[in-house]
Amino acid sequence: MAIDLEPILDLRLSAGIKGLPASADGLRLGEVGAQGWNLLDGSIPLPAAIVRSSVLAANLHAFQAYIDQAGAKLAPHGKTSMCPQLFDRQLAAGAWGMTVATFSQAMTALTYGVKRLLIANELVGEAEIRALAARQDAAPDSLIISLVDSLAGVDRLEAILASAGATRPFEVLVELGIPGGRTGARTRDIALAVARRVASSPVLALRGVEGYEGLIVTGDAVEDAKKVNAFLDDLLGVFNICRGEGLFTGEPILSAGGSAYFDLVARGLKTDGLTPLLRSGCYLTHDTGFYNRLLAHVGERGVLGPAPALKPALEVWAQIVSHPEPDLIIVNAGRRDLSDDAGLPKVEYHATPGPRASAQPVEGWAFFRMNDQHGYIRLPTGASACIGDYVGLGISHPCTTFDRWPVLLEVDDAYAVTGALKTFF
Repeated sequence: MAIDLEPILDLRLSAGIKGLPASADGLRLGEVGAQGWNLLDGSIPLPAAIVRSSVLAANLHAFQAYIDQAGAKLAPHGKTSMCPQLFDRQLAAGAWGMTVATFSQAMTALTYGVKRLLIANELVGEAEIRALAARQDAAPDSLIISLVDSLAGVDRLEAILASAGATRPFEVLVELGIPGGRTGARTRDIALAVARRVASSPVLALRGVEGYEGLIVTGDAVEDAKKVNAFLDDLLGVFNICRGEGLFTGEPILSAGGSAYFDLVARGLKTDGLTPLLRSGCYLTHDTGFYNRLLAHVGERGVLGPAPALKPALEVWAQIVSHPEPDLIIVNAGRRDLSDDAGLPKVEYHATPGPRASAQPVEGWAFFRMNDQHGYIRLPTGASACIGDYVGLGISHPCTTFDRWPVLLEVDDAYAVTGALKTFF
């Protein structure tokens, strides 16, 4: 399942793209790695977002190996990066297909060659449904699956598909939800009623059952795991009833699993003759905050052995623009550049730019506040920093950092630029 990367690598860069030097103007994206740039030598304007190539590759293979050994399949959530270049690597490493959340994300994935696509959301817009039905009819080798969670949603989807004259049944999964959560049927009985309704439709095909357990995060890891396991039991129960009634078309799919409880999902959804499909996405670059803490719980549970050895691959580098107080520095990166929905960034490195610059790990540098374009860092006693120096920031929640960057630089372990990654948000 190859991604068509040539149109992306042929894209021409223009002046003013954040994190790229002025000399990038007119370059093809695929030419970036041959320019001899280095993040730390002063030639690249900051802030800049980078992905460390060696760490990314290690994460990619460690997580896929974990899923394979667990006897599951993986459809990574593409919303994390929205970067077809990374989709290509995930698929090459053994992913079953890709997951997305929205119509625009789906069209991006399909445009660049994804053949198996799970849209982990309910489709209700007429324009979106018609476009996807036409896309599916035009590509017999493609598989597009979306979600339904109500009889009203099934009625709407069915009516639009019928009026569009779709020639292939549109495949769906029934979504089971969590009380107080977001989408998903709130009870087993509702989910089963939706499943039976889909199975009777002339334009829909019931392919399986789906849920998302990642909303169960309270800070109490033991209680959270109990609630996740109970939800997975409910999900498996709905699936088994549907299978017993012969409601499914084709090889059935049972799917759950974000980046928090993938171990519990891989274990909890195993059933006779079925391989569970997980949809984790943040594993690819991991982080220094939210998902790093959740990964530690995977290791503590040990339900499938040791946790995969994931490390942070995504960093945002910024420059010190002010040192207004002895223990305070201000850097030129803020909410326009960094996620803060799952915790503030963590200062990982300090560097003085120049031809021989290197990233020096730091401890105790506290990133405590940010505005649109500025971040505030409190220095520990004895720390030395100068205006013009660089700081390397680890982030918490990759999804909401990737979407702030149209282009990220891929670097080697010495921060030499080896390529550029284009996102499509």
